[in-house]
Amino acid sequence: MDLRREAVRLRDEIQSALHVPARIRWGGFGELTVTVDGRTVFSNRESGRKPEPGEVARLVQSAR
Repeated sequence: MDLRREAVRLRDEIQSALHVPARIRWGGFGELTVTVDGRTVFSNRESGRKPEPGEVARLVQSAR
């Protein structure tokens, strides 16, 4: 799956599950980092993998 499509899927997942606006900021080298209030809740660089469906929404929910 290409990175833009994955980023849009994650944005839509967050907005749909949590009813909050989410925005995409493009990084380099295929890195995906999700932050909430300045705190990292998911990083594919640290985990070495892509997030599972629903995982980012759950992590954002628990960080709020």
